[in-house]
Amino acid sequence: KSDLPCPQSNHALAPLHPRWIITIWGEVELRHDLIVDREGQIFIENVGLVKLAGLTLKQVRKKLFRIMGKSYSSLLNNKAFLDVSLGKLRSIRVYVVGDVKAPGVFTVPALFTPLHMLFYAGGVNETASLRNIQVVRNDRKIATIDFYEFLKEGKEFANVRLQTHDVILVPTAQKKVHLSGAVKKPAVFELKPNEGLKEAIELAGGFVENAYLGNIQIQRFVDNKDIKLISVNYEELLKNHENFELLNGDRIFVPYLDRELLNYVTISGPIYGPDRFEYYPGMTIKDLMNQIDSLRGDAYLERVQITRILPDRRQQILSINLKDILESPQADFPLMAQDHISISSSLSLFPPDSVAIYGAVNKPGKYLLKKDMSLKDLIFEAGGFLKNALITEAEVSRIYPFKPKDRNKLATLLTVPIDSNYTKDLLVSPDEQFFLKPFDNVFIRTNSDWELQRNVSVQGEVVRPGSYTLQSKTERITDLIARAGGLKNTAYLEGARFYRTRDGVGQIGIDFKKIFKNPDDPQNIFLQAGDRIVIPEKMFTVRVVGGVHFPVSVLYEKGKGIDYYIKAAGGYTDLADKGNVTIKLANGKQIQPKRFLFWKYLPEEITAGSTIFVPVLAEKKEIDWSGAIRDAAAVLSSVATTILIYDRFVNK
Repeated sequence: KSDLPCPQSNHALAPLHPRWIITIWGEVELRHDLIVDREGQIFIENVGLVKLAGLTLKQVRKKLFRIMGKSYSSLLNNKAFLDVSLGKLRSIRVYVVGDVKAPGVFTVPALFTPLHMLFYAGGVNETASLRNIQVVRNDRKIATIDFYEFLKEGKEFANVRLQTHDVILVPTAQKKVHLSGAVKKPAVFELKPNEGLKEAIELAGGFVENAYLGNIQIQRFVDNKDIKLISVNYEELLKNHENFELLNGDRIFVPYLDRELLNYVTISGPIYGPDRFEYYPGMTIKDLMNQIDSLRGDAYLERVQITRILPDRRQQILSINLKDILESPQADFPLMAQDHISISSSLSLFPPDSVAIYGAVNKPGKYLLKKDMSLKDLIFEAGGFLKNALITEAEVSRIYPFKPKDRNKLATLLTVPIDSNYTKDLLVSPDEQFFLKPFDNVFIRTNSDWELQRNVSVQGEVVRPGSYTLQSKTERITDLIARAGGLKNTAYLEGARFYRTRDGVGQIGIDFKKIFKNPDDPQNIFLQAGDRIVIPEKMFTVRVVGGVHFPVSVLYEKGKGIDYYIKAAGGYTDLADKGNVTIKLANGKQIQPKRFLFWKYLPEEITAGSTIFVPVLAEKKEIDWSGAIRDAAAVLSSVATTILIYDRFVNK
C-alpha cells in the first residue's frame, strides 16, 4: 500500500528486518537470500559472518561492498557490481485501544511506528490525550509518547519498535486549556499534571510583540455551575520565578497593549530624512534640528508653527522664528511630547514667477521663469517646434500694467520674428534677444497648409484594390476608383458602399451608379482621410425575413415590387406588421413603402442584394372575462363590507 512506511537509509534495520537479498552481476554473478539471526548477523558463502545489527541500509551497503570486495576483486575494479535490498517485510499484530476513532487489532509491517498505528486507527478523538500515549508489552508499559515533543521540536520516537501483540493505549486527556488573544498560536492545548501557565504560553509559541502581560485573564468553571474570573500579572510571576496552576477547562486570554504612543515629536515640510523622533524630557527645538538630515533650500524659517496638544486634548498653535533661534547661541525653544513642528516652503508661500508656451511645440505648458530667460530659452525648454509649426513669428501676450484710464485693456500683444534656426543660433547678442517677463504667454501658431498624407482605401471588384494617398483635397470617389484601375466586369455598383471613419460618421448612402453616369453629381463627394469604398460582386437574389411563412432568398426579377417577393416567401403571417415593412438596399440604404390612397408603392426600385424585413407584432393575450368579473365582484363585496362596518360604528 502507498501508506506503508518505506525503510529510510538513516534507519537501523537489522535485526528488525530479517531478510536481506545480496546480488552481484557483471564479471561475477551470484544472488544470496539471507536470514538475519538473533544477534543481527548474516552468513555469506565464501565470506563468513557479517554483523548488521544497528546499521542503516546505506551503512549495510558500504560494509558489504568493503568485505565482499576482498573475496570478489571484480567489485573493486568496477568489473562487477553489488546491490543490497530488503526481502519481504515481517508482519506483526498490534492492538490500538482507548480514545481513538477506530480501535482494534491490525496486522502491519514490522517497520510501523506508533504514529502509523494511530493513522490505521482513524486518528484520535478530540478528547484524546496526545501527551500520554502508552505502549504496553506483556502487560508492562515500555514507553510513553508525547506527540507535542514531535510536533513542537521534531523529536522522533522511531526508537519505539513495535512487536507482535504490542498494545497502544490512547487515554483521555485530563487537562486541556484554551489560549486566545496576544499569543502567536492561539489554540486548545493539553497540559501535563505538573504544567501551568508558563508551559501553556510556551506551547502557544509565546507572546506577540504588543501583548500586555500585566493582566492576563483566566476564566475558570467552578463546580460546573459558576464562572470565575482570575487576573494574573505574568510579569510578577516571571520576576518571582513562580508559575500559576491551571485547571482543566480554563480559558486564558492575553490582552493586547492598547496605549497611545506619547514619547515622540514630529516635523513636516521641506526636510530630508525621517519625520518622527523620540521625545525626552528637556528636549528643545535645537535638539530636534540636530537630528534631522538637512533642510531643503526652500525651507522658510522666519515663521515656523508648532502644534501642541494640551492636557484637555485641545490644540494650541505656537509660532517661532526658527532662523533667529538657529543663528543665536543663546536662543532656544522647549518642546513637549507630541509636538508637531510645521515648516513651510518659500515656494508655496511666495510662488516663483512663471511663463507659459502654447501651440505647435513639443511640450507646451507652464515653465519656471529663470533669470534673464529669453524666448529662445523657453522654446528650447519646450522641446522645440513641431513639424507643422508656423515658424515665422511668435506671439507674446504680456500683462498690461494697470492704469485707471485703461481699465478695459487686459494684455499687451507683442510679435517676435522667428525662423527654423531660431533655437540653434547661440551667438546672438543680448541686445537682439527677446527677454521674457513674469507671466508672459507665448503662442506658436500652426501652419494650416502643412499636414500628413491622407490615406483612403478601395476594396472589392476593382482592378487594383488597396490603400491610396489622396493627391489633392478635391479628389472624389470616382477619381479614386479610376486610380484603382477602374471597375471589373463583375462589379455591382447597386451594392457599393461608402464608409467614413472621421468623426465617427460611419456608412454614407451613395448612389454609385448615379455618380458614375454623372461625376459632377453632388453625391460624388470629396474624399477624406480614412474613407473606405467597398465594391461587391454582382448579386442575384432578394432576401425576405421576419413575419413571413417561409423566410427565404428569392431570385431577383427586374421591375418586381414588394408584393412579389412577399408572396414568394409564403405571404404574411397573422402577426405580420404589414404597415411597417422595411427594405434595406444592397448599398445599405433603408427605404419604406409609401401609400397613395389605397395603393402602396416604393419610392425606389428594389435591387438585387436587397433585404425585405417584415416586423412582427406582439402576440395579443385573450381576456379571461369570467376571471375578470369574478375579481371585480370580490373587490365590490369587500368595499360593501367595509362601508357597513363603518356605518354601524358611527351610528352606535
